[in-house]
Amino acid sequence: MQQTVRQKSLPLNSEKWARITETAGAYARQKDAFLVEYGHIKYLHYLSEKRKLRDELVSAGFTSPFGLQARQWKLALDDALFTLERQFEAAVVEVKECLYRHEGLTDEEKHYASWLLYKHKKHGRDWKRIQAIFTGKDIVSEEINLDAEGRAKVRKYLKRVFRRVLGKKPRVKKARSFTVDQQMYRVFAVGSRQYIAVATLTPGERVIIPLAGVHAIEGNLRVILLPDERAVEIHLTREPQTYPPGEEEAGIDLGVTEVFTDDTGRKYRPEYGEALQEMSDHILDKSRKRGKLRALRRKFLEQDPNKARRILKHNLGLIKQTKRNKKYRTRCENEINRAFNEFYKERRPKIIAYEDLAHLRGKARSKGLSRKVSGWQRSIIKERLEYKNYIYSVADPGPVNAAYSSQTCPMCGWVDAKNRRGDVFKCQKCGFAADADNVAALNLKSRLHDKEITRYTPYKKVKEILLERYRQKQVS
Repeated sequence: MQQTVRQKSLPLNSEKWARITETAGAYARQKDAFLVEYGHIKYLHYLSEKRKLRDELVSAGFTSPFGLQARQWKLALDDALFTLERQFEAAVVEVKECLYRHEGLTDEEKHYASWLLYKHKKHGRDWKRIQAIFTGKDIVSEEINLDAEGRAKVRKYLKRVFRRVLGKKPRVKKARSFTVDQQMYRVFAVGSRQYIAVATLTPGERVIIPLAGVHAIEGNLRVILLPDERAVEIHLTREPQTYPPGEEEAGIDLGVTEVFTDDTGRKYRPEYGEALQEMSDHILDKSRKRGKLRALRRKFLEQDPNKARRILKHNLGLIKQTKRNKKYRTRCENEINRAFNEFYKERRPKIIAYEDLAHLRGKARSKGLSRKVSGWQRSIIKERLEYKNYIYSVADPGPVNAAYSSQTCPMCGWVDAKNRRGDVFKCQKCGFAADADNVAALNLKSRLHDKEITRYTPYKKVKEILLERYRQKQVS
């Protein structure tokens, strides 16, 4: 797990900006060419042999058709292979989700599928096994008693799912950044100002970039272009400081009026709900107004083309809209980050129970905006959970089954939709009352070690189990 440190530059003059954008453009085109070339299944095994591919290209006398120096195209190659690896790693996660829910495979067939998708903690993933799923090559494990027909059935099933979840091959659409290694830059200071001299396409020449602050810079760096400010941002990665695990278990229920509520009843960052609502109202209002302007433009396309063109140019631009949306999103991201910082520092849990993020939805007045918000909300929360779990050495068992978690009484165990009314929980049997999100967090925490209610237990089965437990409790 790496931590990214950002160091911004001062605005650059025209000459420096031109040389930086030229380098970024060539790097982007070369990376895109590598993505197209090595995105094919037959090259999949190179994801675990990246150095081997680079050595083969060097032996073949490869030179960049876009003018990159040798060190630059090698970094572009590593960047492209890493992008492909991330795409397949994300696909493997989704394939596993489908595999666990598949009821048409036997336990032995699922065992074989898991073996094909297995990733070793130390040695990483065996990409030749993933490659065999697509090529049909029969790979055998001595530990699995499955005949050739059964193995073929599993590989065909996995191939279908991979094809569905992989989507389009990654491409580089815009020249936003490029990477440099330790030999391609030099850091120095003049007075109190720190500078970095970065290599460009011309051998022996470097662009001197003044930085806005002072920071220890070493290792490989990524130079990010900021066109609106005609500046760059230097990104460097390092190992973050970690802490020993705590001793208690915790449960959290994710929300939209606050980031989440924990099992003690505390609501973390209710300001998040205000930010989300403000963003929703503003974007929806602007969208409606822009819709009227689009209709007006269509009306003038034939009657007055010049007026239609002016409406498009002056009233339907995307620059201000993009900046404004980014501002709202950054505000929401900051609230999510603050919530997790407060929770981990105060609770210091050794394990956390949380719901499947796939069920997290954004409750905006626009369905389209809700889908958009929920998408990036899930990605941010997932990233924050993984990172903070690493920092605080928290064991991550994965999400727990959240079925009926906000309708089940944590005292008597009675399950009823009438138990919850909005944000208020009141049991129809024993009268226990509490905040609904607090109840959900308590129930999620109780399912950490529940052997009957697993992550993939169907929700109808969950209700049967909970009601049976309630009846047994009443009898005893």
